[in-house]
Amino acid sequence: MANASLSRNIILSRLSASERAILAPHLEPVDLELRQRLEPPNKPIEHVYFVEDGIVSVVARGSPDVQVEVGIVGHEGLTGLPVIMGTDRSPHDVFVQAAGHGQRMTADALRRAMEISPGFRASVLLFAHVFTVQAGSTALANAKASIAERLSRWILMAQDRLESHNVPLTHEFLAIMIGTPRPGVTIALNDLKHRGLITTSRGLISVVDRSGLERASNGFYGGPEREFRRLFS
Repeated sequence: MANASLSRNIILSRLSASERAILAPHLEPVDLELRQRLEPPNKPIEHVYFVEDGIVSVVARGSPDVQVEVGIVGHEGLTGLPVIMGTDRSPHDVFVQAAGHGQRMTADALRRAMEISPGFRASVLLFAHVFTVQAGSTALANAKASIAERLSRWILMAQDRLESHNVPLTHEFLAIMIGTPRPGVTIALNDLKHRGLITTSRGLISVVDRSGLERASNGFYGGPEREFRRLFS
């Protein structure tokens, strides 16, 4: 049993005492390991994860060699959005992009908690809404933004969730995140480095000038974040 009131996860930390009493017996602390698959595509979802540290990626796949990140989840939310929306699976792949930890519960326990607790149901549905806004923003960026603008956006989003200047993202993950081959990622990273916005080492990006990085995103970062603050602040 986990203590939801002490969780770094924003949804869990906002629960009332009565809502915590409903969820607490079903929450289990877990480590989130790098590349750990949380939801295999097209298979029933067994557990939902309330992230406390780390980043979880939701990735859409076409052919085996074609994949792009739809969105990410950190300590602001939870996985298992198909369960929240009334189904049991998704064609998307969900895995850990930056290691951390969190709390999990079974999909069935989540369904029951949503039935029993209107307040909890409202919170997770609001998060599902924010995630769809994020996915829409991703589609806009992939269609209209330059590689450097998309890269700036994802670095800022990752930094928001890790709450650190150091963001552990490999070229492989970045290529999935921004939907471009790795050589394009390297060129964009070098551009941001040349502009004094970031530094890089093997598998690690360090944000030097966040305000400059926000300007470099050219307006493609910020919309989903403002929507989250509007609903959860």
